[in-house]
Amino acid sequence: MIFTGEWSLAVKEAEATNALADAGCDVITCHVDGPKVVMETAARRGAFICGYHADQSALAPEKYLTGAEWNWAGVYTGMVQTVLDGGTIDNFVRGGPAEGFIKMSSPGASVSDAARAQFEAVKAEIMAGGFAALKGPLNDNTGKPLLAAGEALVETDIALESMDYLVEGVVGSTS
Repeated sequence: MIFTGEWSLAVKEAEATNALADAGCDVITCHVDGPKVVMETAARRGAFICGYHADQSALAPEKYLTGAEWNWAGVYTGMVQTVLDGGTIDNFVRGGPAEGFIKMSSPGASVSDAARAQFEAVKAEIMAGGFAALKGPLNDNTGKPLLAAGEALVETDIALESMDYLVEGVVGSTS
């Protein structure tokens, strides 16, 4: 994991993507305003990619796995309608696929039929609600236990909003 400290700076995004590829990462994604540089650079380096914000499959269709797409039009239209109806908007609004806030991009061409079937099964589980985003046993990357065996955090658990750790196997730190 590499933090660039920027939302949109193509040079840093390319450098970070190349560093991840140099380190042997075979799947790369990002959380930046414009994922184009990361998607194209990762694919040129032979890594698979997961998009962000919108369907990024056209940028590197042969390496695209899936991605998270925001539905801002639906979110904001709902908020405007709430106000028009005389309601108020909560200070903290959250939602996932079931609420229409986000959706998963369709699996890319490189995704096998078996993986595609698993994708659809998990997606159905998410849409039904209560999907366990994290399951124990789970440790952070310093060995500290986060979840015991049998414990889970569902996708709507507020604890996920305050994650300040990296999981076991991820090199780096959050500070």
